[in-house]
Amino acid sequence: MWFRNIQFYRFEQPFTMGGDALNAALEKHQARGCGQMELACEGWAAPLGLQGEMLVHEVDGRLMFCLRREDKVLPASLVRELLDAKAFEIEQQAGRPVGRKERAELKDQLMNELLPRALVKASHTFAYIDPKGGWLVVNAASSKKSEELIMLLRKSVGTLNVVLPQTKASPEAAMTQWLMDEATLPEGFVLEDECELRSVGEVTSTVRCKYVDVASSEVRAHVLSGKRVFKMGMGWQGKVSFVLSDDTSIRRIRFDSELVEQADADGDASAQFDADFAIMGAELGMLIPELLSALDASADE
Repeated sequence: MWFRNIQFYRFEQPFTMGGDALNAALEKHQARGCGQMELACEGWAAPLGLQGEMLVHEVDGRLMFCLRREDKVLPASLVRELLDAKAFEIEQQAGRPVGRKERAELKDQLMNELLPRALVKASHTFAYIDPKGGWLVVNAASSKKSEELIMLLRKSVGTLNVVLPQTKASPEAAMTQWLMDEATLPEGFVLEDECELRSVGEVTSTVRCKYVDVASSEVRAHVLSGKRVFKMGMGWQGKVSFVLSDDTSIRRIRFDSELVEQADADGDASAQFDADFAIMGAELGMLIPELLSALDASADE
């Protein structure tokens, strides 16, 4: 279980709920299948899947859980095509146009007919709470998915005082500074071979650079022309590579092969999950505060 894209949040107050108590809270909103007339439904599922029963899986004090969501698949193009055909049929038989209100009613009738027969798409969003470090870490590439999980978690536990981390320097300003002067990067971090730059103002333009020397004069020329860095490929301690975004999210995380091999549990799926989680949680538990410290330090340069 290696997270690839994370949104992380800081607890404003210590999270004191233990694994058993959190499991009991999540059971109030356990995952289930969509009803015949539901477009979507969501709830908590066992992180270990079929091999687990508990909704919270604890390793080294960190609490892993999983949001399972079901969505009915109804392509908009199909609904529109069927609706147009029904409206055309009425116009031909009644000799009159179908108005907006009647068309809306026809669409509702059509949806009622299609929903029970629609295919269901399931998705899973994993997250864990690190009570000691004070972090909620969500394995999601978009803030929308992360916010969906947080909303249900807050509903399940009653209160959830988590906020996006704030730094002295914005990630955009810090990454732009690091690009122009790599010597300002704190120890342990390096720039890798990709970045995304955007102009600021009413009309924006974007330059995406991959597999290039980001410290080259050609790349830096974009900053001199007024662009700012909104994404930056980075490495940390030779163990983790990632892309930092301007909203502090971390994407396309790649853990060093030695870490992955260190977690090898010889084919036991449950033990493998624990080993992966233990090493990943420990590494992210060190990376996140060091990255935020690096952003803070850039404001003092």
